[in-house]
Amino acid sequence: MEGRINLTKEIGQDLWRHKWQLLLALLTLGSAMTVIVVTHGTRQLTSEYNELMAEQDRLDIEWRHLLLEQNTLMEHSRIEVLARDKLGMQRPAPAQEKLVTQR
Repeated sequence: MEGRINLTKEIGQDLWRHKWQLLLALLTLGSAMTVIVVTHGTRQLTSEYNELMAEQDRLDIEWRHLLLEQNTLMEHSRIEVLARDKLGMQRPAPAQEKLVTQR
């Protein structure tokens, strides 16, 4: 059985003879896997960024509404101060209040 070739030995010798090509093939596969992982991470971060920007827009709108509400409330208190100071108006005492009902 000397004519029989040891397949494992032949494959090992062949790989050793072409070690640079094997190394380049492995580096190419590693590079491709790295590109896949980085691209996936970038897409996830982009999606998260878009969600955060939408949240920021929602919070900005809420902030503007709160500012409008604050300005409205300040306007009422300003009118009350002007009525009290310039016109001498004041809130009636509970005994002075008259309740109007529909008959």
